[in-house]
Amino acid sequence: MTPLLHFCLIDDSAFDLFIYEKMLLKSGITASVKTFNSAREALKHLVTAGENLPDTVILLDLQMPDMNGFEFIEEFDQAPELVKQKIKIFMLSSTIDTRDIEKAKASPHIIDLLSKPLEIPFLCQKLGI
Repeated sequence: MTPLLHFCLIDDSAFDLFIYEKMLLKSGITASVKTFNSAREALKHLVTAGENLPDTVILLDLQMPDMNGFEFIEEFDQAPELVKQKIKIFMLSSTIDTRDIEKAKASPHIIDLLSKPLEIPFLCQKLGI
């Protein structure tokens, strides 16, 4: 049996956070889901947790005020290696802008850009579970 995963959801939409959290919990693939409506707060949490951070899958919204998904990635790049090694990031977006798609594909920190709305079976396929 595949071990349960820890998820971190980062999205400025309270509705999306609520729905995705419920979907993940219902799917049975997660041990925990932590939600943040601020990318800045999420980054602070990840860095503060440091070595106590479990291996975590981040679902990161692209378009957010204050700090968007790409700005989060730029700051995440400065995080300690210990933290970066424990994290897999999937960016979520409804964008059709080819520049955003190419930028996401070019980032060494982003595993894939997933379309909104999130589809759990597709996420499981990407995670290899």
